[in-house]
Amino acid sequence: MNPVPGVTQSGPGKSFTGAHHTMSEIPLFWRSWSEEQLAAYQQDQGTSNHCAKYAAASALNILFGIVLTGADLTDWVESRPLKGTGRYTIFGNHNGSLVFQTANLVRELGRQAGLPILVKSKIGQVPDLLEGLADENSLALVTLTYFKEKEPVIARGENTSTSLAPDGWIGGHVLIPVAFDPGHHNQAGLSTPWGFLSSWGSTKHIYWMTDEDFRRSWGRLSLFNMVTITRTDI
Repeated sequence: MNPVPGVTQSGPGKSFTGAHHTMSEIPLFWRSWSEEQLAAYQQDQGTSNHCAKYAAASALNILFGIVLTGADLTDWVESRPLKGTGRYTIFGNHNGSLVFQTANLVRELGRQAGLPILVKSKIGQVPDLLEGLADENSLALVTLTYFKEKEPVIARGENTSTSLAPDGWIGGHVLIPVAFDPGHHNQAGLSTPWGFLSSWGSTKHIYWMTDEDFRRSWGRLSLFNMVTITRTDI
């Protein structure tokens, strides 16, 4: 894994020091791609709860330059016993997936496509995401959870309105972090440094969040908060 430029690391685990100062200065885009290059890999889950399946497909597509679809993975889960309940879904194919189930979806899609990957569920911290953005051979999937009327704002490009649809009393969404840009602001001038791929169909812009919204909703109510996917052929 490549170190993040300008960040001092120490010890076997390469813990970050002075990370807050560095985060305020250094923009990081995965593979140094533009927002439009990254957005081209977003798919569209429509009004479904299949964000984990679409995120799995987009992550493998961008890592390997291939074309897999969340729809095909959705159809495959539909054919599994109990509609994937337990291993791949919370309860039935239409109810979304927990973090470890999302990892299983990635593994299965990788197996079907014959891709050399290592997939792990883990408890991550912000420095893990920043370091991951500097590694062109790995990606993370993060899970946001939130209560009704406490939803985070996840906005396309520089928009101020959220693209997150209203949910029930508790909701969740799976995203792929691909950018941290302290210079990114929305049209109202609010700092929105975290950029993600999301399965909402935009092909020109990725989706951005404030640091506060991201941190308060990332991994809330979850045993794990992220899935890491690493190419093993590099």
